[in-house]
Amino acid sequence: MQRLTDLAYWDENWWNRKRPQRLTWFYRDMDYETVRLLAGKAKHDRVRALEVGAGGSRILPYLARKFGFEIFGSDFSLAGCRLARANAALQGVPLRTVCEDLFQSSLAPESFDLVYSAGLVEHFDVTRAAVKEHFRLTKPGGRLVIIVPNFQGAQGRIWKRLAHPLWKVHRVFGPEELAASFRAFGLSEVRTGYLGSFFIHVGMGSEWTGVKRWPKWFQFSVYASIRLTNALISLLFRLSPLRPHTRTLSPLFFTEGVRPTAE
Repeated sequence: MQRLTDLAYWDENWWNRKRPQRLTWFYRDMDYETVRLLAGKAKHDRVRALEVGAGGSRILPYLARKFGFEIFGSDFSLAGCRLARANAALQGVPLRTVCEDLFQSSLAPESFDLVYSAGLVEHFDVTRAAVKEHFRLTKPGGRLVIIVPNFQGAQGRIWKRLAHPLWKVHRVFGPEELAASFRAFGLSEVRTGYLGSFFIHVGMGSEWTGVKRWPKWFQFSVYASIRLTNALISLLFRLSPLRPHTRTLSPLFFTEGVRPTAE
């Protein structure tokens, strides 16, 4: 198995480019849908929840504040762990973190009611190996949820054309492959689908090599108009009973399942 990213990539991404922030739902309906998915039917019950690859997580602290989850995070980037703790402090909730390699985890197996990751498993060339480590930490009867960027849709085509260095550190696959991994480990009630009605990301960092060829005024114009478009369309879907989650336009897909209890 090979990692498609290294520690330097994540340290740069988490601490040098981001600052502590709360979860805001002003226009990202994919955040709204992610919380709905992870909260499930838990409501305000006490749930031990672990986010694998929790660097910079905003969702995890929200689950603690809104639903009373007992939250844990693991990440192999120290900068990512620091940012996750800072985000939790902004929400006024305790977060226990372990900064370690997913494949050399000190966390006790079968110890969490909910294990999830968002934007992690696609950074390994063997997806099933990463899924196995998530499965190992899930209690019998507990839920496993894995969320992945949807690069088979419009976002993937944009990244491949305009941000090839970013494209190269992601393995492109779909929900069917992820669901097959879940079933291979014996999870039941496997369900898969897309998350978010519409969200397009175009950046101006060094990885956006295609964008860097544009005049500066045009870069800023495109960046600002895409942000505004995301805001208006996502707000429209938030106010509408229609939430069309599709392979073409949804920014994320997910697979969830339940680890069977011992017979």
